[in-house]
Amino acid sequence: MIKIKPFKGITYNINKVNLSNVTTPPYDIISPEEKENFYKKSEYSIIRLVLGKNELSDNKLNNKYSRAANYLKNWLDREILIPSKKPGIYIYEQGYELKGKKKKRIGFMALLKLEDFESGKVLPHEKTFPKAKIDRFNLLSACKTNFSQVFSLYSDPEGKIDSILRKFSSDESTLKVTDSDKVSHTLHPITDKETSEEIANLMKDKTIFIADGHHRYETALNYRNEMRQKIESFTGEEGFNYVMMMFVNMDDEGLSVLPVHRVIKNIPSPNEDEILKKASNLFKIKSFEFDKDSKEEVKNTLNKKLSAEFGKSHTFGMYLGTNKYHLLTLKDEDVMNEMVLTEHSSNWKKLDITILHALLIDKILDVKSKNLIKHGSIKFTPDENVALGLVDKKDYQIALLVNQTKVEEVKAIASNREKMPQKSTYFYPKLLTGMVINKHD
Repeated sequence: MIKIKPFKGITYNINKVNLSNVTTPPYDIISPEEKENFYKKSEYSIIRLVLGKNELSDNKLNNKYSRAANYLKNWLDREILIPSKKPGIYIYEQGYELKGKKKKRIGFMALLKLEDFESGKVLPHEKTFPKAKIDRFNLLSACKTNFSQVFSLYSDPEGKIDSILRKFSSDESTLKVTDSDKVSHTLHPITDKETSEEIANLMKDKTIFIADGHHRYETALNYRNEMRQKIESFTGEEGFNYVMMMFVNMDDEGLSVLPVHRVIKNIPSPNEDEILKKASNLFKIKSFEFDKDSKEEVKNTLNKKLSAEFGKSHTFGMYLGTNKYHLLTLKDEDVMNEMVLTEHSSNWKKLDITILHALLIDKILDVKSKNLIKHGSIKFTPDENVALGLVDKKDYQIALLVNQTKVEEVKAIASNREKMPQKSTYFYPKLLTGMVINKHD
């Protein structure tokens, strides 16, 4: 049974700071350039807590994690950050535009009692990176605080919980901010005990699917396991047994998933003709030639044709920095059974993203997917223009464009206790870090 509960959230004091200057996207999608900009925006930016800078004089006692803890204490003492007097469940609404259509996504934040994945109550869908978990563990150990929430999904086709959330109108306690992508973010606490209990009761039999924040969730598990070994009178209700989580109904139309394109370098044999020849054994290939004047028009044609194949075929875009874009469509998905000799389900083998890695990257490019991140040879982006631009700038050798993963595919893979390759999904819009914070009691 899933256990959630309200909490006394810590929020920025809007009488002392401008929310747009102190909140940021999730730490793991912030570029080095963006990081510097967030540092310049405000001395109270959440970036100083979640993504501190290393200094030459750092040691085990004085480092970016201890500095984050000092910043947190100082900002609380000076009431830059203020804790709520009452525990609450926080409604989080986002308004955004995608492909010319205006959409709204609603969910709520609460504390989830941590569950081991083996219980089947909380399920991941992506692999994680050890280095990132060590970093998050050090931050959690130093600050004993969840600065950003894990983003999760649950199924509620009837929308019972969403209907409860929408009953509550905004009031003077609402926090509002619009980010650089013109996404509006509204946070509103529900401190009514009966409503919190009603939501908790409706959630207790749900399965929770982690959408974003796999590293944070696994870090919270590791931290809980370490802490309970240190406490003689462990009760299971200490603050470290819970993690701050955002819950969104996967059946709501406000939920959007974007594709995550791959851009790769350090390819041993980057010759375009050779790659296409090898690919032609498995893929039907259509090439789109362009010149300087037609490049933008041809690129748009490629993107439209790729999007048109969503849900119909396993099709990918490919660009190697020449005067051609390529569209590759898998001839026969049964080839995955022959070439991927693992005990994965048919659902896993039919995912675009696993076909991309298993066939295009591992076999045709002859680059092992598992080594790409380790050696800094891959970049992920939901923006096809960024992906293609990185190849044009010669920073990377090849861009591989994909269609988005379906929400139902995430559910199926996670339910079968399988994991997709890293960065298989990009849930949009991202939650802002700094809207509300959870400090362990």
